[in-house]
Amino acid sequence: MALSVCVGAAQAQADTYPNASIGVIDVQKVLTDSAAAKQARAERDKYLATYQGQAQKEEKALHEAQAALARETDQGSESFKKKRQDFEKKVGAFQTRFTTLRQNLDRAMAQALGDVQDMVVRVADEVAAERGVNLVLYKSQVLLFDPRMNMTEDVLGRVDSRLPKVNFPNPEQLPAPAAPKN
Repeated sequence: MALSVCVGAAQAQADTYPNASIGVIDVQKVLTDSAAAKQARAERDKYLATYQGQAQKEEKALHEAQAALARETDQGSESFKKKRQDFEKKVGAFQTRFTTLRQNLDRAMAQALGDVQDMVVRVADEVAAERGVNLVLYKSQVLLFDPRMNMTEDVLGRVDSRLPKVNFPNPEQLPAPAAPKN
């Protein structure tokens, strides 16, 4: 009698709480190896090269302007002070412009990789359902696991087929980030 009560209690618990079937995904591998992520990095690198070329030209012009100021003979005059202020404004504008471009480039990359991550989640859900998996963990969260639990290659293949490329927004056309709410 006691045995049947224990078995009945165990059966009732089994009906309400499923046994874990675990899958593991190496999301970093997908974000590194997927076609869309590679394309996004290539576009980021093109923008970065363009910005670096522009920055070098502007830095050279600023160095030349600074050298011209240093050659001025009457550095105490009002005209020199005005030139110095104009130069400092140009330096500030240069720094602000390229800081903003770099931040926008980072935001554009984050948006593009966010699209890849969204697809990873959708595809992982499908692969998990097909395999009967009810718990998916990031590989970085797991110390040891049976290789049969690894869903990475299936997910990567499907992400590549469904999202071969991603929209990489033009960093110069991104709206300013929203101000933090207090």
